[in-house]
Amino acid sequence: MAEKMVRLLCILSALGFLMHHQAVVAEEDSALSLGRSIYEHGIGRDGREVNATLHGNLILKGTAMACINCHGENGRGGRESFIRAADIRWANLSKPYASRNMGGAELPYDQESFAKGVRAGISASGRKFDPAMPRFDLADDEILSLIEYLSRIDHTSHSDGSRFSILGLLPEPGSNVLADALASELKNCPAREDGAPIAAVNIVYFDSPSDAILKLEKQLAKNPNALVLAPFLVGWERQYAEAVRRLNLQTVLPFSLLDAPVGSNWKFYFPGLQAQILALIKLIKQEGYSYLRIQYDSGNKLSTQLNEFSREIASLHQIKVLNGVSPPAKTQQERIRSAWLWLKPVVMEKIENVSELDELMLIPALYFPSRNLETGAQLSNRRIAYPYKPIDNSGIWRVPASIWGKAACEFLLRVGERSINPQDLPEVLRLEEGFFLYKQPALDLSSEQVFVYKSLTPDAQ
Repeated sequence: MAEKMVRLLCILSALGFLMHHQAVVAEEDSALSLGRSIYEHGIGRDGREVNATLHGNLILKGTAMACINCHGENGRGGRESFIRAADIRWANLSKPYASRNMGGAELPYDQESFAKGVRAGISASGRKFDPAMPRFDLADDEILSLIEYLSRIDHTSHSDGSRFSILGLLPEPGSNVLADALASELKNCPAREDGAPIAAVNIVYFDSPSDAILKLEKQLAKNPNALVLAPFLVGWERQYAEAVRRLNLQTVLPFSLLDAPVGSNWKFYFPGLQAQILALIKLIKQEGYSYLRIQYDSGNKLSTQLNEFSREIASLHQIKVLNGVSPPAKTQQERIRSAWLWLKPVVMEKIENVSELDELMLIPALYFPSRNLETGAQLSNRRIAYPYKPIDNSGIWRVPASIWGKAACEFLLRVGERSINPQDLPEVLRLEEGFFLYKQPALDLSSEQVFVYKSLTPDAQ
């Protein structure tokens, strides 16, 4: 008898748990359904048409004020007439830095601040929304239902499967000063005054190249529709290129010293050291130089690799590389002109009689430390190649992290306002007047994007 009673109690307990679970599921489904009804049709609880006030006095009802009209079926926002609607997916509204998608330095939203925003048009940090954003008369349970729907909209909307996850790939904080500066730029993209939304970027930190590749694979397992923005690839470009080729993963604006390896899927990359060297050699060819000597570090792998590349390019342009330390002596019949390519750090004060040498110094910016800017600044016999425009229109010098960050933020803005589809990128990404990047240039075209300077004013290139 006792045994039967125990079995009966166990059965009743299981039934109770199952009924409770079904009730919870039904309640969640009901909330999701109500949230979707409000979002797509402007219909609230019990079939009520939701009221909304527009521009302070215009009353709209039902479908006329449905969220989907401006924010789209997937909640990502975009352009509606002359208005740019924000990305209001809950994952975006409630996380740090998502605020930059809403046109200002906002705090993340919670239930209370979201309700205030919906009803009174006040953001989480107290900023007033544009008058074009309606103020809605939603009850508390309707607010909760709308949050539930916005939390799951990516899975419930009629998406065409084109949703992209944009990933940043950077070394662990504190391991590289330059990478830390780049991370700061990516996290703090400035909002535009017109409130244009900025696509979110999820930064993935790694402690080694193999760790980076492993983490990318895990991210792709969650969402195969991903793109990597401004990954920090200094020193492991080829390993990364092989990995993303295998993973069929697009890369935009890679932070790299070298040009894109052949066959890599890199887009909008700045000219690397090879393109800079090519630009310098093309320059001396145009100016009538016949000879080139190369200063490189035989104990440095990169310097040695660039030395070999430079010799090949010089040969293609009919410029003879001198193996000795000096060019041939001049004759009365011929004025021999030679150039001096530096593939190791230049210390100007250690170069004796540089002003007396009848040679043109060719220096990729990597090998020209900033302390040299003032040392011998008036020398006319040097040309420094930069992978970007180092001086802005106000005459201020810019550091690499700020340039890459500016380009990445511009890309995020274009994606956010849907003028760029990551699956159908334009041929050119314009950053500012006279400064743009090609989508996937060949080496020769990339060399045309190199900026060549001789002192503190740009050379004609």
